[in-house]
Amino acid sequence: MAIGDGEAEGFLQMVDATIATTDPRIGGAPVTVPAPALSVAVFDRDGRLITQDERFGRWLDTAEVAHAAEDWLRGAREPGLAVVSTPDGSTTVVLLGLASEAEAWVLPGGLPEGLEAGAVVALAYRPFEDPEMGERACRSWRLTPVEARTVLGLISAGDLIEGARRAGTGYEAARKALKLAMRKAGARRQPDLVRLLHAAVGGGDLQLSQAPDLGAALRLPVRCAEAAVLLALGLTRAEAAATLRINEHTVKSDLKILFERFQLRSGIDLSRLTTEAAVLLGLPANPNLAVGGSWSALRPLRFVNRRDAPGRIALSDFGPASGAPTLLFHSATTGSLLDRGLVRALHRRGLRPIAIERPGFGLTDTPERGSRDTALHDVLTVIDALGLKRVRLLARGGEAIALELARRHPGLVARAVLINPYTPHDLDSRSEGILNRAKRTFVEHPDLIEPVATFLVQRASSKVIERLTRQALSGSAPDMALLRNREAVEDYVESARLCGLRTTWGFVHEQRGFLTWRPPRLEDGSNWVRIVGAHDVLYEARDSEALWASVLPGHRCLRVPDGGRFVHASHPDLVAEAVAG
Repeated sequence: MAIGDGEAEGFLQMVDATIATTDPRIGGAPVTVPAPALSVAVFDRDGRLITQDERFGRWLDTAEVAHAAEDWLRGAREPGLAVVSTPDGSTTVVLLGLASEAEAWVLPGGLPEGLEAGAVVALAYRPFEDPEMGERACRSWRLTPVEARTVLGLISAGDLIEGARRAGTGYEAARKALKLAMRKAGARRQPDLVRLLHAAVGGGDLQLSQAPDLGAALRLPVRCAEAAVLLALGLTRAEAAATLRINEHTVKSDLKILFERFQLRSGIDLSRLTTEAAVLLGLPANPNLAVGGSWSALRPLRFVNRRDAPGRIALSDFGPASGAPTLLFHSATTGSLLDRGLVRALHRRGLRPIAIERPGFGLTDTPERGSRDTALHDVLTVIDALGLKRVRLLARGGEAIALELARRHPGLVARAVLINPYTPHDLDSRSEGILNRAKRTFVEHPDLIEPVATFLVQRASSKVIERLTRQALSGSAPDMALLRNREAVEDYVESARLCGLRTTWGFVHEQRGFLTWRPPRLEDGSNWVRIVGAHDVLYEARDSEALWASVLPGHRCLRVPDGGRFVHASHPDLVAEAVAG
């Protein structure tokens, strides 16, 4: 990219060189699929079973999958989907591919050694077959036990009558429970609820742009696939017809084709099948995929619906409910998965860490009109939804929201801590390192913020994130020492993968805002603490000393001589003590 700026071009070349050894294919947004949602079987070229994991044998009829593998081998042998039935009578899909290609897939447990040429790998994605995973997804919406059982029964049965029986409740009770569950989840219709729960377990989200690939994989006309996606997104037939600019009768005919070909029982089945197919279809084409580790899999994900505007807010509530509520604002390149050491330190001091993903980050929806106040409104919505009276704040980023909350609602903020806070560009003297070259490039060329963010997110595999992080922190001895701790590295990498999980809007919006932002002055900053690492690679503390002294009159500045950019992870007890006060 020639932009007529030697420094900016040097920065872009540095980024390109850093990721040059990674898979050059462009993937989608980073997806972390929970391991218990996947199962694998391997068949020889004659359709005989070589091996399967325990889940595959429970979820599917192995003989039927073997026949599907034989049929697939007679075709083009490109990775593709096969439709199969399950023991409970529903229909699902498996992804088939040659073992030589599947070696590059991210699979739970990998593949056995010495597979013959022509062996076929079958991969299934069935997140709600694992009870704990289904219950955890329901907990993200704070569903009651009866609501959760009803929802999971509905998904497995395909209709509410049978779903109520499986949930162990009567039809009327199930109907009321489902109505409440849909309200909590912000689902417009039952198929939309299925899709939202899939997103909650980490499998990604549906988009209309996926329809052509889905149609090709399932041997459907593109219009049929588009109708399936739109119905799964919660649209009515009339709304789908208007979106596709066809008449409703045509949509009805397309749905009839889908229901008959795949033996679907309801719109619930259609939404589940479509979502499972979309997730599986994205696996081989996405080098940005990872199978979820223990910490990310246990993230206490919660969703809160926005008030007076469409959309949902994602957060991680690490509890306990009895702890003093502490809202954590993540950095510009991470999400709401916190460092384990910091969580433990906050818990030891009786605090309840609640990390909120800002608009356009992680699983939090972007605002419809890009309102500057959406992030603040989201925080207030979460405070109200969780019934919080006063909160503590801990900000590694999002200083603008923290300060605006305290300025407009001073009675809500009991205490606030900023870690290595922002320095306005006109005061910033730092120039060395990849982070500072990025800052200057974005200041001089704001139009590059979005393409650079998109470029990085599409290649943000775990290895790429770790390599970029080590390069960015190479000038800080304390941070480099921290990165010898694998737990700290894994926690940061998993949180960084959340940043652009669905879109780069959040990062781009904030970086553009920082070009002109200056912190507003508070009347009283005595309940604020500013923690500054002496080896921070991004900011030189003395550059903004006078500014922060005027913005937060009476605040305490805590300098950490052996701290760097990641003070929260290297000195968790010091940070937790500052928050607890």
